[in-house]
Amino acid sequence: MTECIECGADVSLHDDLEVGEIVDCSTCGAELEVVDTDPVELDSAPELEEDWGE
Repeated sequence: MTECIECGADVSLHDDLEVGEIVDCSTCGAELEVVDTDPVELDSAPELEEDWGE
């Protein structure tokens, strides 16, 4: 378990986390990206941009 960087609530994580995985905060709904697994470090997930078919 670690803290959400947006709201500070506990975020429960599964055992086989991988760097780059996206997890959701169940309290505030923030999408968080796993940037390190030992120790677990989270950052805001990058926003997906529309490519509008280009």
